[in-house]
Amino acid sequence: MSASTAATEGPEWGARAEAWAEHWGPFAEAARRAVAAELGLGAGMRVLDIGCGSGEFVALAAELGADTSGIDAAEGMLAVARRRAPAADLRAGPMESLPWPDGTFDAVTAFNALQFAADFRTALAEAARVTRPGGHIAICNWSSGDLPTVFARSRDPAPPSPGPEPPAVREPGVLESECRAAGLEPVAAAEVDLPYEAADFAAFERAVREGAGIHADWLGDAAAPYRRADGSYRFESRFRYVVARV
Repeated sequence: MSASTAATEGPEWGARAEAWAEHWGPFAEAARRAVAAELGLGAGMRVLDIGCGSGEFVALAAELGADTSGIDAAEGMLAVARRRAPAADLRAGPMESLPWPDGTFDAVTAFNALQFAADFRTALAEAARVTRPGGHIAICNWSSGDLPTVFARSRDPAPPSPGPEPPAVREPGVLESECRAAGLEPVAAAEVDLPYEAADFAAFERAVREGAGIHADWLGDAAAPYRRADGSYRFESRFRYVVARV
């Protein structure tokens, strides 16, 4: 979450932190585990998760033995994260100005976060600054899928961003290009399938309204193509990650 939007979006996301954690916290688990494996997370590693939200990756890294830290603009999200990972160093703040010294971490991660920065390149440069030489940065975000399509159809048009236009991070090769421009060396990239299922429309609507804050009367129409014969819903989605060396 960016410096320019943190004052408004932080409290908004914080207010629905519990619902977000309940409905959407488990969703990207396969992507988180793929990134953890790619980074070789283990005992003694110092890891920072940018835009850590309700703390799922911080908790996973701690479970694997890493010394974990996280930052998010939403205090409510951090309250949930602290329950998941009580020993982690979790701080509130913007991703464009990280409150850690140069070269603090062996690995820095960002899951569906950097594209929301006021300035993507500034946020990426900050991630690189706090990573030690030879350490790694992993950026993971939506690649393609049904859920982004539904969410886009269900949202009101977003107001213009006050900062530079963010790069099209969902497009192949864009993250690699941004990493190279920042002086980083891409060393790995992959996509992870993340299907999402709901037992019925009521369950899906509750997850979207309570967890994602989307209130659209025509959500049912947007979701209709993904309804199965038994009344359940299945949405095919993918996350893509890139790992780059500092």
